[in-house]
Amino acid sequence: MFALTVGLALVRAGAPIGVDTLLPEMVDLDHLARRSRPYYACAQASSYDRNAKSPTQNWFANGDAGQYLRSENRDGRLERVMADLKGPGTIVRIWSANPSGVLRFYFDGEAEPRLAVKAADLLSGKVPPMGDPFAYTSSAGWNLYFPIPYAQSLKVTVDNTDNDGARGMYYHVGYRTYETGTVVRTFDLQDCLGMAPTILTVGRRLLAPPRSDAAGATRLRGPAAGEEPRGTYKAAGEVLPGRTVPVAELPGGLAIHRMTFRIANVDPKAKWGDPRSFPQMARRLVLRMDFDGERCVDVPIGDFFGVAPGIKPYANAVFDVSPGGTMTCRFPMPFARQARVSLTNTGSVPIGYQAELAFRAWKWDDDSYHFRAQWNADFGGTRPMRDMTYLDAKGEGKFVGSSLHVANPVPTWWGEGDEKVFVDGETFPSTFGTGTEDYYGYAWCSPAPFVRPYHAQPRCDGPGNRGHTVVNRFHLFDPIPFEKSLRFDMEMWHWADVKCTWAYTAFWYAKPGGSPISSRDPRGVPFPELAPPGPVMGALEGEKFEVVRVTGGELSPQSGFWETSGGEQLWWRHMKVGDTLTVRVPVAKAGRYEVVGHFCGARDYGKHRLNLNGKAAGAFDFWRDGLAWELKSLGVHDLPAGKIELTVVCEGSREGAVAGSMFGLDYLLLKPVSSGSKSP
Repeated sequence: MFALTVGLALVRAGAPIGVDTLLPEMVDLDHLARRSRPYYACAQASSYDRNAKSPTQNWFANGDAGQYLRSENRDGRLERVMADLKGPGTIVRIWSANPSGVLRFYFDGEAEPRLAVKAADLLSGKVPPMGDPFAYTSSAGWNLYFPIPYAQSLKVTVDNTDNDGARGMYYHVGYRTYETGTVVRTFDLQDCLGMAPTILTVGRRLLAPPRSDAAGATRLRGPAAGEEPRGTYKAAGEVLPGRTVPVAELPGGLAIHRMTFRIANVDPKAKWGDPRSFPQMARRLVLRMDFDGERCVDVPIGDFFGVAPGIKPYANAVFDVSPGGTMTCRFPMPFARQARVSLTNTGSVPIGYQAELAFRAWKWDDDSYHFRAQWNADFGGTRPMRDMTYLDAKGEGKFVGSSLHVANPVPTWWGEGDEKVFVDGETFPSTFGTGTEDYYGYAWCSPAPFVRPYHAQPRCDGPGNRGHTVVNRFHLFDPIPFEKSLRFDMEMWHWADVKCTWAYTAFWYAKPGGSPISSRDPRGVPFPELAPPGPVMGALEGEKFEVVRVTGGELSPQSGFWETSGGEQLWWRHMKVGDTLTVRVPVAKAGRYEVVGHFCGARDYGKHRLNLNGKAAGAFDFWRDGLAWELKSLGVHDLPAGKIELTVVCEGSREGAVAGSMFGLDYLLLKPVSSGSKSP
């Protein structure tokens, strides 16, 4: 603790900046609420598609891999330049979806790299002392959060080893550039190895966020952890529909450093659309906070804490959600004269709450900022592609994070869009990303949940990316300062043309007097349930049929497709022409039926002939130029009660088709037909 406090004091006193002074910022939240001194700009070098020139010229171009500043030939190897930075400055974040080759860091114009390591080793925590939690993989994303300072300049390259995998590498390099005259001590790996105690302390604090299940049980964090708080304010009550209730009013010279809420009267048996369910209450109960007479927070409480579609416990550096529904925020919120906290019920039933605010002394000065948060949404069709504006702020401040809730009705990937950050009137963004999941620190549209200190995907319903997804990222070590303005846009780039709802919360700090926050009324935003797909009524599930015989190939259930009944189909593959598959189909009652099948088609599916109890039931070509499920009639048949046999005979694939003649049966339906109808 002593080393971290001394490190922060040195920075504030104007001592040279180095790894030792930067490390404490990784676990200090107070620095977010003040103007940085020395001041710096934060930007990002990335592999974004260089064809994106302007909003009128290829603005949504998506060729975001393998884009570099230039290539250089050195000692018989090819080195691609990822970043060529002019200092004084420091790298604060490196991300990749597919690290390859050797990274080389050339500091201050030096001819030889001070640091040369395999990209995959550096970004997975295999290079001491930058191990986990400074470097790690999270849901297929490779991340490094560790200061790499430089006094004058830094060039970062990646070479063509590993079979030149870097040719198609996705990457981000986030960096600060300090104001002229700032003294920075250039990175040295041996010096870092000598800082092991400080690095260990910072790492432990990153990995051990506090957890609580009852208001008041959360211990303190940050540089004030050794201080006694000035006080704690507790409140509980009920907010009637259409009403606003004051939760707390605090005098000036303080900072709220921990804020905890819990919705007290959720009906655990209520279904999604019931106004007494957690999602409805969490979206309808709006948290509002006024600091020194300015409205600074206006966000539905579920979106503020990243749990709008339901409680998914997680804990990172600023938020903690317990299994019991206690929600904690640790962003420091200072104010000079007065703070007012209130709750507004925009729903149709009373909403109970419990709250606790812990506060301590704060010396307000000209460098102090107010905490701010606003909520907005975009809903409707995903075409045409467009930019969603998370934040458009005027004045001075720092952007410190965002949370995104997507309600996606299909499993198709929704997050191909790039972040674009315009600072102080820039005409082209100084931060231009490569994909929404890349910004949030994962990759390849992975649905796997993860929680890391600075970012998380607490929820992804599935299958695929269908249903409700919640992701967040907090710029605690890489805040983006601005002196005049900041606009943060995120592309809406969905692979399917469907109707989605995107709800996003922006978090930032601002000097008093900036532009007012702009939040949407949650009553006007669609909030669909998107329940997992269930079985089709009356369906006889193909994956559950009894197998009589299969003469070749491989047979198994296949899951993960929202288009299928119950999420699975019977899947036959690797067969040869003439191979047969026979299964038994249950028939509850004898009668005349039209037999209808729900079949899969794709480029590697083939031609098959079907028979029911020895009678022809049709020949079909299941080749399709893309994945699709279709209903096919197998004709009208007189069927006995009990079990009948369905036989599938492989007849190969059409000329020119992709190798393979797979077969997929989701289900059969037996539709009763009047006795006057004739069999085929």
